[in-house]
Amino acid sequence: MADFENIYSDADPFVQAHFDCLQCGGKLWEYAIQGQMVCEDCRSVFRSSDVFDDQVRA
Repeated sequence: MADFENIYSDADPFVQAHFDCLQCGGKLWEYAIQGQMVCEDCRSVFRSSDVFDDQVRA
């Protein structure tokens, strides 16, 4: 069996997005694999596409 190193196994899947929470204005963190963002303050979860759409309208 071949040995390999998974370079993603130690990586944090969350990336701080440059968007504000739609509920409280806190900073959002994006979990891109699931297409979701979560607020670091109120823990609200949003679909990334909804946040993008809201920012385009603003």
